[in-house]
Amino acid sequence: MLSIEKKILIFFILFVSLVISFQLGENSSGGSKHDFFATKIYIDTFKIDFFLGLEMFKTKGEIHFPFFYILIANLNKFFGDTLVKYFYLIISSIIPLILFSSLKKKFSQANFDHLFLLSLLVFLSPYFRSSAIWLTTDNLALLFFLLSINSFLKFENSKNNLLLNAIFCFTFLILASYVRYYYSIFFVFFFLMMQSKLNFKDKFYIILFNVFCSIPFLFYVKFFLDNGNSSSALNFVGFDFIFNTLTFTSLFFFFFYFFFFFFFFFLIIK
Repeated sequence: MLSIEKKILIFFILFVSLVISFQLGENSSGGSKHDFFATKIYIDTFKIDFFLGLEMFKTKGEIHFPFFYILIANLNKFFGDTLVKYFYLIISSIIPLILFSSLKKKFSQANFDHLFLLSLLVFLSPYFRSSAIWLTTDNLALLFFLLSINSFLKFENSKNNLLLNAIFCFTFLILASYVRYYYSIFFVFFFLMMQSKLNFKDKFYIILFNVFCSIPFLFYVKFFLDNGNSSSALNFVGFDFIFNTLTFTSLFFFFFYFFFFFFFFFLIIK
């Protein structure tokens, strides 16, 4: 059994490896460094002026919501670029801990030491490491999404505070979606899974809450349409969204395929 001290030591070593990689400029995913320099213009522009940043988004035909760039631009303005980058390393390092918390809720009968070590495998992911080092949107969106899953599992495992846990679930999902819009597809999954435990009034409040939180996005789409970027906006709600949905479902079924046939094979043997 791993002691608390050993767990802290393992986590600290992995975090230090991330700091060292930051100093060396690791780009093991291959594209994060390019993405950082390609989007740095948005951060720098939003740092100067909010509306100038929106104008830049309009000029470039950028379809992603600018939440992440506005956030980083304002943090850079107050704390400086270097400090924000180190802060993002720390924020990214919380992802394995949130994953561990979610795994404990989902697999409460499993060995927690094994779950802890499994969650730390995230530190070995090239995409996780590169996003943490090059300040891309991936890790922040993933962090919010894992917090959403964590709240959903609290909802599933509890008979009290159902509405509160549901609101937390959708709050984090909305934040993830404003960083990376394709996470919004999970609204359907979460909402359908919650149906049996919510009364009509709670369902109404949840729908109202999500509609209210989607208002900035609707204004953003209107901004694109009003400024002659209808093709980009239609690309977002049309082909691009469908393409990402197909990509997600393809990956999901690819990985699920092995679990399905392993389980089927296990039943035959049994």
